[in-house]
Amino acid sequence: MQRIITENQIPTGDFRQVKYVGAIKDRVDDGHSVPVWTVDSKSPYFEQLGARPVENWTDVLVDVDDPHSTETLDRLKRAIEARLGQQLG
Repeated sequence: MQRIITENQIPTGDFRQVKYVGAIKDRVDDGHSVPVWTVDSKSPYFEQLGARPVENWTDVLVDVDDPHSTETLDRLKRAIEARLGQQLG
């Protein structure tokens, strides 16, 4: 499954079953989103999130003005990890 959200939706989004977050522009997913964050078996989040197989988790694409900006990607990653921290306690 895949969702497209805006950056403003990150603080209230549910990222507990998200395996990949990418950045896109103008809500266009051409299959080449810029990677922002992923969970894998080595991630500290995997242990806390691992309720079901990762294959069943969601991909989230965040619509931003400049998906190739290092500043934007860093900001998105910090926001997602902060939200996960809130959700996982």
